[in-house]
Parts: sequence; C-alpha cells; structure tokens
Amino acid sequence: MDVTFFNRIAKSNASTNCRNGIRDFVLENPDSVKDLAEIAFDLTIKNHYKAVWVIEMLAETHPELLIPYIDQICNAAPQYKHESAIRGISRTILFLTTSKKNSLTEEQKEKFIEISLDRLIGNFNIAPKAFAMYALAHYAKQHEWIKEELRNIINKDFANQSAGYKAAAREVLRKI
Repeated sequence: MDVTFFNRIAKSNASTNCRNGIRDFVLENPDSVKDLAEIAFDLTIKNHYKAVWVIEMLAETHPELLIPYIDQICNAAPQYKHESAIRGISRTILFLTTSKKNSLTEEQKEKFIEISLDRLIGNFNIAPKAFAMYALAHYAKQHEWIKEELRNIINKDFANQSAGYKAAAREVLRKI
C-alpha cells in the first residue's frame, strides 16, 4: 500500500474540497483504487470511513472503477459501525444498483437487497434508510415481492419517522 496515499486519507476531513481532491487523485491514478478499497474495507483501519467517502464519490460518477470490488462492498457493508461509513456505503450501494455502466451478478443484487432491507428495518439514521428505500424501489421493478415488502415496512414505520424519512417514503411509494 502507498503510505503517502494512506496518510493523505488519514489526514483528510469531510470538506468537499478535501474529498474532491482525493477523488481526483484516484481518477488520475487508477491504480490507487486498489489501495483505496483496501483502506475502505478494512474495519481495523481507524480512518476506513474516510476512504468510504471517496468510494461513494466514485460510485456516483465512475462506478465502473468499482466493478472489481463489488464483492468486497457486499461483504464489508453489513459490518460497518461508524455512522459515516454506513451512510457512505449505503449511498454507494444505491449508485451501484442504479448504474447503467456496470452489471451486477444475481448474487450481488441479492446481497444489495438484503443489505438495503437491513438498513431500512434496522436502527439507522434517516440517510441510510432513504438510500435503502431508493435502492429497493429500483429492485422492485424486477421483483414483485419487494414492492409489497417495501410498502409494509414504510407503512409500519411512517408515523414514527422524521420529515426526511416521510418525504423519501412518499416518493418511493409513488415510484412503486
């Protein structure tokens, strides 16, 4: 692993400029995606969540760079405990789910559905729940059972949730 790159991530912060700088470095040096993934998916690394921020940005604009790491994303996503990593990987899953630039295997799709359902019913903040709803709405086009499950979960939780959750839920219910 490139120690300079590792230290750059360790010293980074959540500012847009900082995250954009690391993302741009990765785009200019595609070999660094391997190091980025190694940091992001190793939960023993203190600053793994900072690497997840960059993974999230790559998933949004260049999801094809993450194709070799989708299985690692599937394995790491349920294990994250840091709220920033949970939010970032949930958004990453949404981007990879809806991307037309890559094709997921059936096993990867099933894992993303499972992770998204866990996020939606688990004790998570609003953002991961909203990203999970949108990912599940996408999969509901292919799997009828997801529509019914999604409706049941949303209707059960709707009254006790925040305005942000309710807004996302209304949008998802309209889509499905």
